[in-house]
Order: sequence, then C-alpha cells, then structure tokens
Amino acid sequence: MGLVQGVCSACGRNIRQDNPVPMAVTCDCYKVCPLCRELMEPYAPDLSPHVYRNEQDPGWDPLGLAEKGEASAETVYVCVRHDPPYYSSRLPVEVWLE
Repeated sequence: MGLVQGVCSACGRNIRQDNPVPMAVTCDCYKVCPLCRELMEPYAPDLSPHVYRNEQDPGWDPLGLAEKGEASAETVYVCVRHDPPYYSSRLPVEVWLE
C-alpha cells in the first residue's frame, strides 16, 4: 500500500492515509470551535423566520421586527460552552490526498 497525504487549506492539518490511489477526503476542522478547540454541536434552529437575519436582502424585514441574534440562515454548528454561544457557518473542506 502507498501513503497518500494532503494539507487542509483551512486549518493547515496534514492528513495521511494508506491508500494506493489519490483520493479526496473531508477535514473535520469545521466542527471544532476556534475559541475553545472542542467539538461543536450541530445547530438545530428555531424554524420561525423572524429568528434569522438576512443581510443579503434589506427588504426582507421592512418593519425591523426580526431579532438581531448571531444565528443566521447559514449557521451549521454551535458551541454552547461560551456566553453568548459561538455560531459557526464554516463548511467542510475537501482535501486532495496524493
């Protein structure tokens, strides 16, 4: 078996695997809280549309009734070990191993 390796462009982690052919893998750095380095939990949103900010469309909330929280429609993970919680919209990073 050959050793294939690659470097994550987001965190710089060197990923190595025993595999005879080049392949793509996903680095799990998007699941790690940048403040405490612990694994974050998947974010289960409140489905009420007034909870979310929508910065791309100022006409979405013409009366200014939406609460201005840190969670947005793009939030994927949350770390509740902080006050206020850390909301992350980081996505998985594909790393090509050669």
